[in-house]
Amino acid sequence: MTHANYNRRFRSKKQGTPRTPPRKLVSFELGNIYYSVPIERVQCVIKDFHAYGFLNNGQSLVRHQEELITLINLSKIFPSSPSIGDCKYLIICSLNKSDRLGIPIPNMPKILEIAEESFCEIPELYRQQQLPPVIEKLIRAPDGSEVFYLNFDLFYLNFDLFSEM
Repeated sequence: MTHANYNRRFRSKKQGTPRTPPRKLVSFELGNIYYSVPIERVQCVIKDFHAYGFLNNGQSLVRHQEELITLINLSKIFPSSPSIGDCKYLIICSLNKSDRLGIPIPNMPKILEIAEESFCEIPELYRQQQLPPVIEKLIRAPDGSEVFYLNFDLFYLNFDLFSEM
């Protein structure tokens, strides 16, 4: 016969704080620097797009599924980025309910699953070196690389700033 406290005594106890699921990000490389965007903001990745309507500030347009999408001028935001002509892939992201943004990239992006504790603040001395305001955090990826996390809410607030550069 087993004692009434037997089950309670040997029951496993959950220890520590509840574990948060990892965040999924779409990561891409521009000039040996890695960036990431939240996967919830990515609508799709397309290959072999045709940009047109180049403006003096470097922005252009692309048509996807009968919708005109603004392509950002990578050279104004990301250091050492390739020209749009060198990019074979396009990440189409949503900024809000009606606006879409295209990020042209040279190589196929990757999906990362990152634990919340891997996100860290960018050192202030580094941030003072004219780091674009859309770069919010630094991520230590599982493979040991450092990845800049782009906050699209900050991008939308600073979109005019980038188009005037």
